[in-house]
Amino acid sequence: MATPTAAWSQDDASDWVLTRLPEAKTVVATISFTNGLHLVSRCQDGVYDLIVQGLPEVRGVKRELAFQVGEGGESKTSVWSVGTSQSVAFSRIPAQVARDLAAGGELQIIVPPEQEGGRRTRYVMDIEPSSTAIEQTLNACGRPLVDPRMAGVDEVDGNGQDGLPAFIQWRAAPRPSFPAPVGGRMPNQGYVVLTCLTKDDGSLSDCQTESEVPRGYNLGRAVERALPRARVALTDEAAASGADLAGRMISFSVNFELR
Repeated sequence: MATPTAAWSQDDASDWVLTRLPEAKTVVATISFTNGLHLVSRCQDGVYDLIVQGLPEVRGVKRELAFQVGEGGESKTSVWSVGTSQSVAFSRIPAQVARDLAAGGELQIIVPPEQEGGRRTRYVMDIEPSSTAIEQTLNACGRPLVDPRMAGVDEVDGNGQDGLPAFIQWRAAPRPSFPAPVGGRMPNQGYVVLTCLTKDDGSLSDCQTESEVPRGYNLGRAVERALPRARVALTDEAAASGADLAGRMISFSVNFELR
């Protein structure tokens, strides 16, 4: 049985509005739609975010959203963290999503049902191609509009999910040290999402922190310091299928828990 869908569409194309707030070390691009959704591309004090506001509320700390940009584009499902308001979501791979949005065109956002057999929600909107606004927010956080690491790479494996992509496993997992307290405070738990290129020997290179929660405790830096000794390998099924390990861009998460 097909999943029932509630569809919201907008005929007029919308454009991004760029705002600079030097006193807050912030560059932000926003776009709003008549269906109640708002997208925010933001660099704030060196931290980059891609945010969706106005979604159907969801219980929990994370959710999945599918984005499709352009009529010929592919639908890409990724994991998002739920904000303090349950109608707000923060991308765990914000720069990747923003780069897709910069092309403009028809944008579809598909919200899966919260419960099995429930109704999914599909938003269809038109956005003007506006690489300039998004590019300036990315550049403010040291992220280029075109990721040079993607040269010769077809796509990113992984979508911000917990752990590694399905066909990759740790041969030697990173063992980061829990960072020292900041301002006398330390979180009990958190996560870091990173992207890295894989080498034939399983080592990782050109790694970059995509997002970290909570912020301000140097969790991403702690993981990056532990990655030179980490090694990955294909799962037995992936190796048997003839897949290659070298030359991939993988997205993965490392979780922290203070016990």
